Amino acid sequence: MMSFLTTRAADSSLFAVAQGGEISEAIKRMAEAPRLADMCNLDRQVYALMAAWMDVIQRMAAYCAIASVPWSKAYERYSATLADMKEEDAEDFGWRKAFKAWSDIVNEELSSNQRSENFLAAQRDLLRAALDLRTRQQQMTDSVAKLFGVPSQRDFDELTRQITELRRELRASGRNAMRPKVQAASPHSHGRDEP
Repeated sequence: MMSFLTTRAADSSLFAVAQGGEISEAIKRMAEAPRLADMCNLDRQVYALMAAWMDVIQRMAAYCAIASVPWSKAYERYSATLADMKEEDAEDFGWRKAFKAWSDIVNEELSSNQRSENFLAAQRDLLRAALDLRTRQQQMTDSVAKLFGVPSQRDFDELTRQITELRRELRASGRNAMRPKVQAASPHSHGRDEP
């Protein structure tokens, strides 16, 4: 099985990218296989991480395909605008007017594409896949940290939170300790105590 995966992973052609679903399905089957006593949990996490990575790649390809559509449409519309222009208009058509025409067309095409259901669905799927990948990476990092006995990111975050709380408590207790001294030293407090 691994020779199949390494052969397909080494092939960087567009055909191999298009066939990525085949690889990710094989990896998902390995990750979701029955839990055997002789298979380490770390292996399963590696397979899940690879499947999540392949999913992100596929979602990114779909997103890029949808996101590139308005650019080609804008080019076609701009080319048609230039072709329809008369000779006398062409002489008066400087770079500022050309850029304004291009900018107007591109903005219109991008706005309509970014509001389309296909674009929003591709963007949503890509974001979900990226968040799933991040979760898998964090799980893998935690497992490796636990395996080697080193602190994980969560441990550092918890330590930072505790230090921040201790600093706040220390500052608050310092302010509370200084209040009686400041009140005793103020001249107004002596005048009140005396009859």
